[in-house]
Amino acid sequence: MRRLVMLLVLILLLGAAFGLNRLTQNWHYVVPVEPGQVAYVAAFDGFNDDWSQYEGLLTAQITHDGVLRLEADAVNSGPFSVTRQYFGDFDLRAQAVPVAGPEDNGYGLIFRLQDNGNTDLNDDRYYWFLISSDGYYQVMRVVNGQQKRLSDWIPSDAIRTGIGAANWLRVVASGDRFRFYVNNQPLQLCVPHDPDAESTFTALNECVQGQMVDELMDSTIPNGRIGVIAHAFSESGVVVEFDNVIVLGPETAKG
Repeated sequence: MRRLVMLLVLILLLGAAFGLNRLTQNWHYVVPVEPGQVAYVAAFDGFNDDWSQYEGLLTAQITHDGVLRLEADAVNSGPFSVTRQYFGDFDLRAQAVPVAGPEDNGYGLIFRLQDNGNTDLNDDRYYWFLISSDGYYQVMRVVNGQQKRLSDWIPSDAIRTGIGAANWLRVVASGDRFRFYVNNQPLQLCVPHDPDAESTFTALNECVQGQMVDELMDSTIPNGRIGVIAHAFSESGVVVEFDNVIVLGPETAKG
């Protein structure tokens, strides 16, 4: 009888452990941040195991020169590298220099990435903030392989154009609110009135069925990993180098 009871208890414990494991398999420790305080720094001259690296048509490698280089040798491709750490709120900054390829490119920051613990990119959830070497910027959200333009490509004089031009990129996230900067200049976003619609910004500088705003609001992805991304569109050979990634706690918003 005692042996039977012990066996039943063991079965119950194993069942509870299995259920708990399935419940928590996508839980991650989110790094706490304090307003204005440095939470993370990567200069790529040591302690580089935090960052994902790989080689091939899409390459993410930390070089001997102390930069993180992304290479897109296939059209319509977007290599990226992210940290192991998860962040919710953050003030994320990085320096980026496109060193090869067409000016019709994209490069920038990827944030709140949740990869569900597998290698299938179609299961990923994340946001990206891209600029291009011909002077445009964009904000996108990707959920289970489905892309949505939260703010369409918009031209900005704040972007230093051309291959070889260095730009400082910045995203400030506080809960469901996001602000975007290039070279310390705040950027406005084209946000549609219909939350189910995609952003559309025309060559006539018109935000179609939407409005220009200083801040994006989106609560789809509450936290995730941060990193950098490059994107090739109709031409391959995009190479971008990133350095001096810094994460601070966002300052408390005024008003």
